[in-house]
Amino acid sequence: MGIDAIHQIDRLDEQVGSRFLLTSLIQRRIQELIRGAPRILDGSSPMRIALAEIEAGKIEVGEREEPPAL
Repeated sequence: MGIDAIHQIDRLDEQVGSRFLLTSLIQRRIQELIRGAPRILDGSSPMRIALAEIEAGKIEVGEREEPPAL
């Protein structure tokens, strides 16, 4: 990971609000892309696409559904 990537992660951390939320958002978007979800922005890998989409404000943390009661 280069210094530019570290700076990008730091910027995204501030944009999203926490490193935990950022990590969760990146993981969720990568899974969506791997499963065939349409790309909002272009990139060379699911990781780069997810980072670019988050940085552009195209992907945000949303409220998650509550799991069903058992």
